[in-house]
Amino acid sequence: MVDPIWSSPTGPEDLKAFRLRGGPRGCLLVHGFAGTPPEMRELAEHLAGHGYDVMVPLLAGHGCTPEAMRATRWRDWVASAESALQTLRQDCPRVFVGGQSLGGSIALHLAATHPEVAGVVSLAAMGSRRFFRDPRLRLLPALKYIVRWQVPDGSCDLGDPDRLLALHSYVRRPTVALESLMRFLGMVERELPAIRTPALVVHGRRDRTVPVENAPFIVDHLGSPDRTLVWLERSGHAVSVDLERADLNALVLGWLEAH
Repeated sequence: MVDPIWSSPTGPEDLKAFRLRGGPRGCLLVHGFAGTPPEMRELAEHLAGHGYDVMVPLLAGHGCTPEAMRATRWRDWVASAESALQTLRQDCPRVFVGGQSLGGSIALHLAATHPEVAGVVSLAAMGSRRFFRDPRLRLLPALKYIVRWQVPDGSCDLGDPDRLLALHSYVRRPTVALESLMRFLGMVERELPAIRTPALVVHGRRDRTVPVENAPFIVDHLGSPDRTLVWLERSGHAVSVDLERADLNALVLGWLEAH
């Protein structure tokens, strides 16, 4: 019997990067850790339908196999997003960046390092590693040589558990990638004060994957005077596919239009 790769049924054609050319304003949307572009599909279609040129890249090591991800680190993931940002800027004089979970953290990093970005949308993002209190995370520098894989416990924090079918993530994640993620979050935390661009921070109240303390921490440490925090009361971690996704789509569009 072949070990499963994905958390829900999917195929290679479903997991590719995509671009929806809806207008002259650009928006980069980045998926989460061990995730894939389809989790951003509904938001991307909504924005493209209202005049935005939307790119959703596939991060290095993602959308293939857990073994492929094991060969990558945070610099590779960021490079995938930066390449997409550069492509989008060739056609769009004004570009926003956003993302979910790791994708939101990458968006924050891009906003800190690319001041030309018009604004940043952070969805269930991680702003600091300090809120991840599992003691095993502190042991990752040594543990990665002994335990090669981390397997999520399978619990679901979505308000609508059936929406798990809209998510395609690896059923096992390389511990070396988790260690790299923690290193990346240390850098993101230091960069938050350097973000001067307008920021929208959204988090689901039911999130049990990324501690909810991350959202106010991000807002409190941003260098931008234009910062907004919105809670989705019935949503879990993957806000882009959960119960309040229509509200989220309208919220993000309205915020972009105001900026």
